[in-house]
Amino acid sequence: MDFRKKIGSFLAITIILLFFFIWELFSNYEIIQIALFSKPSLIFGEILENSIEIIAHLLVTLYRLVLSFFIAMFIGIFFGMIMGYSRYVYRFFNPLITTLMAIPGIAMAPVFIIWFGFGDPTILSIGIIVAFFPIVYNSAIGVRSIDKNHVNAAKIMGANKKHLFLKVYLPHSFTYIIIGIKLGLARCWRTVIAVEFIAATGFGLGYWIWDAYEYLNVTIVYTGIIILAIVFFTIEKVIIREVEKRTIDKWGVLHEQES
Repeated sequence: MDFRKKIGSFLAITIILLFFFIWELFSNYEIIQIALFSKPSLIFGEILENSIEIIAHLLVTLYRLVLSFFIAMFIGIFFGMIMGYSRYVYRFFNPLITTLMAIPGIAMAPVFIIWFGFGDPTILSIGIIVAFFPIVYNSAIGVRSIDKNHVNAAKIMGANKKHLFLKVYLPHSFTYIIIGIKLGLARCWRTVIAVEFIAATGFGLGYWIWDAYEYLNVTIVYTGIIILAIVFFTIEKVIIREVEKRTIDKWGVLHEQES
């Protein structure tokens, strides 16, 4: 299995390097216009030359992402478990959540700018909202999908409400919760960047990219896009995967559901 993972990683890296090589080649031979597409050598040169500025923008964006996402995660999991446990609460809130979940976060930006002005209050508020919906929805579905026979069996063996939550509801629901966390994190990341385009006041990757666009600096625009892809890939593969290893894989819930 480890050998297959190594082969897969090698192929992925090879494809990426080949893509950049072809991009550079086409740019050098003017098959594509540098004014519209820049080229990898200029992009990576920009990263090396302005690394301090890039790190400053990145740290501000990550601060906004982490704060808004963790607030949404804790509220979403807690409320989702309540929704899943009580069918009355689920029936009341589910239509509202499924309706609001379809609204893009960037569409809320003008309203929040009117309410809170430019800057962190608007960016954080919208980040929390867009991350909350998939987390609460999947958490509720996870609880509702539990086989009642498992719950009854635990009660017969003397499990109280605390043990039911920790040993039955939470482990079974965690596969769904992780899916909600992944969706919420991706939505939060995209939305924070998008809202930074119009609501940030000086720092943030979204602000940096939009500022470069206004000055028609194509190299910085592509540099920002590549940094966005690298950062989120790292977050998903390193942090989220580590959480999965310590929870879903450890408890064996995923294998149980797939069998």
